[in-house]
Amino acid sequence: MRLRRRILIAIILCLLLPLLAIAIVVALILRFQVHLLSVSYNVKTDTFEVIQNSPSLFESLTRDDYNDLLETVRNDPLLVNDPAWLSERNAGLSEKHTFLCFRVDGLIVYNGNPDFYDKLESPLPDFREPDEESDKSIYLEGESHALIRQIDMRGEDGSEQSLFFITDINHVLPQWKKTFFEALIAMLIVLTITTLIVVRWLTRSVVVPLSAINEAANQIAKGNLDCALPVGKKDEIGRLQADFESMRVNLKEMTESRRRYEQDYHDMIASISHDLKTPLTAIRGYAEGLLDNVADTPEKRERYFRTIHTKATDMERMVEELTFFAKIEQRAMKYEFREMQVHGFLADCIEDLSLDLETRGVTISCEEHIPESLTAVFDPEHIKRVLVNIIGNSEKYMDKPDGRISVGVDEEGDFVRFSVTDNGCGIPASDMPFIFDRFYRGDASRGTKKGGNGIGLSIVKSIVSAHGGSVKASSAPGKWTTISFTLPKHAEQLP
Repeated sequence: MRLRRRILIAIILCLLLPLLAIAIVVALILRFQVHLLSVSYNVKTDTFEVIQNSPSLFESLTRDDYNDLLETVRNDPLLVNDPAWLSERNAGLSEKHTFLCFRVDGLIVYNGNPDFYDKLESPLPDFREPDEESDKSIYLEGESHALIRQIDMRGEDGSEQSLFFITDINHVLPQWKKTFFEALIAMLIVLTITTLIVVRWLTRSVVVPLSAINEAANQIAKGNLDCALPVGKKDEIGRLQADFESMRVNLKEMTESRRRYEQDYHDMIASISHDLKTPLTAIRGYAEGLLDNVADTPEKRERYFRTIHTKATDMERMVEELTFFAKIEQRAMKYEFREMQVHGFLADCIEDLSLDLETRGVTISCEEHIPESLTAVFDPEHIKRVLVNIIGNSEKYMDKPDGRISVGVDEEGDFVRFSVTDNGCGIPASDMPFIFDRFYRGDASRGTKKGGNGIGLSIVKSIVSAHGGSVKASSAPGKWTTISFTLPKHAEQLP
């Protein structure tokens, strides 16, 4: 459920549920009180009538008694002049807090409840002619609340006679006050329970997940990246939890990758320091031999000079590789893509490398079936470095006396695949997935012995990727190794 819908439901529940519950509770309380009144006063009424018109309820409490009295007086008007009859009827009405009062020509001749009568602040209604409607109720307020109904008639002597039917409703009002007090208490209880339910629901669905996210954030701030955050429902908070967990996982991977990178970088620095120290020591030793005239023949001097030159060349190549790698890491590389004729480009590269390789006992060749019309789009300077690094890697780990390196080209759809194959020592299967990673040196002792620094093939991968191509390797340990890469045929394929 979405958070917006959840909040809307909570608001609706906070408004409607209490109102509905209050209405039900109040209706039950009123219905119970009406039932009690019905039993006590033998009247028939309903809750709606009570709420709509309270005086109507008060009137209904003694309606049957009043109607009976009215019919009796109308049938026999002389009865009102009999005090015994008045007292008898008055006694029968006392249980319903009602009494009779008889007035003749403005004077009260019978009073069934003098104490209550004295508390009436308003005078009794005036005489009305018998032909007028005489059963209307009058509600008096004041110190005492009373419901008054009167029956008017003319005596035999023409006197104005009024029989008053007075109901003390002070005994009924406290019940209604109690009813409304109970309804108020019920409202407060319902509001409290509803609020607690809604708050608990929102707490479990909103506050608890947010607290979990906050706790996870605090753990991450302390450096603990192993605090997995459970993913909740598929709502806004659930998506937030999922995004936060994804961020934590990515941050952990980045942190571990950075730690590995720093460790590899430190190892590379240590290896490079060792690799540089070895040729420097050799150059210094041969130079001292020349200064001390240890090389006392032209042949020795030539061999010393050639060794110094070779070591210096190796150091220069190593420094160039590091400088080039630094540019790649800083993303400062600039490429000048051109459409190049593949056959001529490879011929120039192999010609530049062949002489040096032959002096090391390695033969390099290029397949003859490459069409002269085959072209690809690349930066010739950087792709030459790719070939130099791959071929140099092959020569570095060549363990055969008749070392051979072959360069081939094939078309693969919109790409041209370059392949470099050697008959060297091969690559162990355990190292194959990592040979293009930065600073990876495989067998460290072997890498140091051969002068590897673990960045040659990573440079190859970076340059080929910048051309929109891919690089892969295959090998049979002890027999051969092939490293191939692809370049696009058209400029539209460049990234």
